[in-house]
Order: sequence, then C-alpha cells, then structure tokens
Amino acid sequence: MMNQLLTFVLSGALLLCTLLGLGFLLLQMQQQQQSRRQLQLDGLIKLNVMRKLLTRMQQHRGLSNGILHGEIELKSRLIAVTEKINQLNIEITDMYPDLSENDRWQAMRDHWQRLAADYFNLNIRNNLEQHNKLVLNLLYLINDIAFDNKLHQLSNNNSESIQFLWQELLFTAESIAQIRALGTGIAAAKVCTRAERIRLNYLCQSLEQSINIQNNPDYLLKISYLLKVIDNEIIINRPTIKADRFFNIATESIDMILTSFDNQLNNVEYQLYTSASTDKHAA
Repeated sequence: MMNQLLTFVLSGALLLCTLLGLGFLLLQMQQQQQSRRQLQLDGLIKLNVMRKLLTRMQQHRGLSNGILHGEIELKSRLIAVTEKINQLNIEITDMYPDLSENDRWQAMRDHWQRLAADYFNLNIRNNLEQHNKLVLNLLYLINDIAFDNKLHQLSNNNSESIQFLWQELLFTAESIAQIRALGTGIAAAKVCTRAERIRLNYLCQSLEQSINIQNNPDYLLKISYLLKVIDNEIIINRPTIKADRFFNIATESIDMILTSFDNQLNNVEYQLYTSASTDKHAA
C-alpha cells in the first residue's frame, strides 16, 4: 500500500514537473516570438526610412549630372534634395544610435558629406562614379539591416519571402535611376557621345530583362514609354528633350517601382502588427 502511494506521488510529481516544464517552454517560445516580431517591426520601419534616403541620393546623382552638363536651372532642385538628405541623415542618426557602430553607415555618411560639398569640382565621369558607389553602399546597408532584423523570414500574401523587395525591386529602381542620371546629362548637353550611348543601351537592355522577369503589366507600360523617349529623344545625334522633362519622365517610372515597394512593405508591417496585437490579447 505504501509502495503504491509512493508510486502515485512520484508519478504525480513527475507529471507536474513535465507540465511546468512544458509551460515554461511555451512561455519562452512566446517571448522569443514576440521579441522576433518586435525586431522585425523595427526593421520594417528602418527599411522604410532608408528607402527614402536612397531615393534622395539617386535624385542628387541625376540632378548634379545635369548641372555638370550645363543645365543650371536644375540647381534649385538639387539644393532642396541636398537639404532633405541632410535632414534624413540627422533623423536616422537620432532614431537609430546603434548605426554609429556600423562601418558601412559611417563610411556612407562621410562619403556623402564630401560629395555634397565638392561635387561641382568633380569631372562628369567621376561625379557619376562617386554617386554610384554611394548608392551601392546604401543598397548593401539596406540588405544588411533587413537580414539583421530577420525580415527575410517574413512572407507576402503569396507566401513568398519579401526579400525580393530589397534584392530585386530596389535594384530595378536603381537601374532606372542610373538611366535617369545619364539621360538628364545628355539632355542638358544636347549631345550624346558614343560612350554614353553604349552605357545607356546596356542599362536599358538590363532593365528590359529585369522587367520581363517580374512580368508586371503596369511596369511594362510605363517603362516602355521611358525606353521610347530614350530611343527617340536621347540616343540621337542632337537630343531634343529638355533635361528637367526627361528627369521627370524617368522619375515617374522609379516612383511606380517604389510605390509598389512601399505598399508591399506596409502590408507586411500591418499583418505583423495585427498578429502581434492578437497574440498579446490572447495571452
């Protein structure tokens, strides 16, 4: 009788310990999940503001190239863009002090300060090269931020990883932004050199391939118009289009890509926030 009672007590204690262990494990998993979701929410917000900085720096490249080719009327737009970049840099530094320890961020900020202060003393080719390096560094930083915040683990409504947003869409926008910079300079100079024609043709072909892979009818329509303008008014002996008009036409295509990026990012953020709130109330 005593042995049976002891066995019963031990069994009960073992069951209680098992339940307590499972409960602790479940609580720990919930806390880890909440921490991961908060990390991802912070990452989505950070990615959004970095995208805005990227856009402004791409604009600075195109406008400065037009100015160096002789279109002084673009200077007021460049000044406004420069002010917005400086403001964003301050906001990002205040919002994310951890970036002060990020070598890529520090290198990019130092590069920007030098370039913004001295672009007008650079030759045309060097100005483009410096801007291209600056933008590429920011694209790599965005990729680092996304993975550090585990954003590649998030999916869209089609159950696809959202990493294509920064690994494909932002690079597509960058292809168009490089085309915009070259085309704006050509339109400003009213001359298209052989080297510029070769470079522009290469960028346009790469863009067409990228858009065909993405298979989005809206992209095809808008970018087909941009490519038609380039064929008829840029890659000719005496370009006829005004620099600011070409800049605006190319910007419409870039904005179309970025609107898609923002909308998809916002949808994922809303889903993640809703999911986190539901779990919080359930707990």
